[in-house]
Amino acid sequence: MSKNKSKNHPKIKTILNDHWEEFKIKYLPGKVPTDMLDHVVDQVEKSMSCGNPENGYAKYKCLDCGEEHVVSFSCKSRFCSRCGKVYVD
Repeated sequence: MSKNKSKNHPKIKTILNDHWEEFKIKYLPGKVPTDMLDHVVDQVEKSMSCGNPENGYAKYKCLDCGEEHVVSFSCKSRFCSRCGKVYVD
């Protein structure tokens, strides 16, 4: 698949943000064993907030020019499309 075609598809984070609450209430309880439900919900919601500076960040500043760079913390969830790749690699 070319890079141009992949940009037209919504990211998993966008899909989850748009539909997660409804899916969590209507469909998830019948699909996931009860003893795992809280863990699944926790991991999905962690991945949805991955990279959000409100959840913490590190700020780096160049001592020469004063330019600053902010790096948001990751969620470290295996479910996350960003962090899960680290576990796979």
